[in-house]
Amino acid sequence: MRIYEINTRVHTKKFDEISDEELRSLRGMGFDAIWLMGVWQISRGVLRISKLVSEDFEGSPYAVAEYKLSKQLGGKEQFRALVGRAHRAGLLVFVDFVSNHMSLDSPWIDKHPEFFITSNTRVRKQLISEYFLHASGEVVAFGKDPYFPPWHDTSQLDYSNPSLRVRMIDVLKQISRLADGVRCDMAMLVLRDYIRHQWYPLADQGWFDRRMPGEFWEQAIAEVKKSRSTFLFLAEVYWDKEDELLRLGFDMTYEKKLYDGLVSRNAEQVKQRISRPIKSLSRSVFFLENHDEQRAATVFKKPNNIAATALILSLPGSTLIHEGQLEGAKEKLPVQVVKPSMPVAPDEDLKASYEELLRLTRSPDHVFEGGELIVFDTGAFGVVSFVRRHERTVMYVGQIGDAWREFNTAALDLTDICKKLGLGLGVRFTNLLSNAAHVVQPKEGRVVLQPKDVGVDDSAAFCLLELESAELEFEEEGGVWAVS
Repeated sequence: MRIYEINTRVHTKKFDEISDEELRSLRGMGFDAIWLMGVWQISRGVLRISKLVSEDFEGSPYAVAEYKLSKQLGGKEQFRALVGRAHRAGLLVFVDFVSNHMSLDSPWIDKHPEFFITSNTRVRKQLISEYFLHASGEVVAFGKDPYFPPWHDTSQLDYSNPSLRVRMIDVLKQISRLADGVRCDMAMLVLRDYIRHQWYPLADQGWFDRRMPGEFWEQAIAEVKKSRSTFLFLAEVYWDKEDELLRLGFDMTYEKKLYDGLVSRNAEQVKQRISRPIKSLSRSVFFLENHDEQRAATVFKKPNNIAATALILSLPGSTLIHEGQLEGAKEKLPVQVVKPSMPVAPDEDLKASYEELLRLTRSPDHVFEGGELIVFDTGAFGVVSFVRRHERTVMYVGQIGDAWREFNTAALDLTDICKKLGLGLGVRFTNLLSNAAHVVQPKEGRVVLQPKDVGVDDSAAFCLLELESAELEFEEEGGVWAVS
């Protein structure tokens, strides 16, 4: 699946202004879904507190007061109409579900204070900086990730409360009637072990087990899929919790460690991540940027940007591309900002490269979607390489780590992989980007290719090649094998 993230408040003033032409264009480029980030109503309290940070802040879409569609963007009717138009264009629609917390002025605090973590020295140690006095008189914890300061525009939900779990499942069911899937923000923060460790470390274990006997996600996903089996759950997840969330029912999870390996130019880490079982890879969501990460155009030089894009598009699994990424946008906007500080001058060459890769990896024979994956070593330092094989065989080779030489001059030893694939004495390599072809004849039993042999120029950092056997005949006069 290819997902296109749209920062909705930056992208448009109204849901209706996202045109049918734009939706068809995204589908035409090969996208399957759009993720409309920031569609929920911004509360007055969240807006006001954001202004303390910066006058141009307009409230965080991740401090949700209630799951009501933004009136400023056009409300429920315009959103429903947009979803209908997206479906007619062939696109699914994802929205955010923020499981860990609500806004600090959520009306739920007045109506159901028991839904929230409130001051209780019997079950946890507390810092005054991590709590606020609500107007109701409750002392409520700010929403928190254990490795960072609290989010001061949020209030922490208490998933040990069974009534809260029921309410959040109801919210998910409501969303499932509006959209096709949810991107679940920081999904690991509501895992049972984390709730116990972070919020109830001093509580009796038996009491906690009775109060929270199972995992919220397992119950929630099963309940929602009973009423809508096709509804999709995508987890933003870290801390090596991807497989656990997949076991609990998530359809897809973020793949952050591959991203980290690409950013740090750590070819060994990238190889390790793509060598995992294909079942795990096929449920991963790969990305080079999103609204939380730096812009790819500022992290990668253009050749590396394109090489990394080709890599993630060629893997089993899903790819997330952020609005502006294709055009080389460089300004990373805080989620509270709705107006970029300067207009973007699109990088048309970069966009053309992205569009070409989206097209090439959307092959009708499904070699990239369902084909076998074989990771192998070329012997070239910093190079990552793998084969996808279905009705045909396609090879990705990319310079991920830093090296002293240009990628197109690397000597790629392909002997072992060609033997494993059962290719004959000669192998024809065809560059999918240029259609340039080259036949390699074994020398001293080795199959060695330099990317320049298939038209890869000095500026490129990768190639996508189709492999097939080339018929060879022995020329007795010259005593050599030659292409017939």
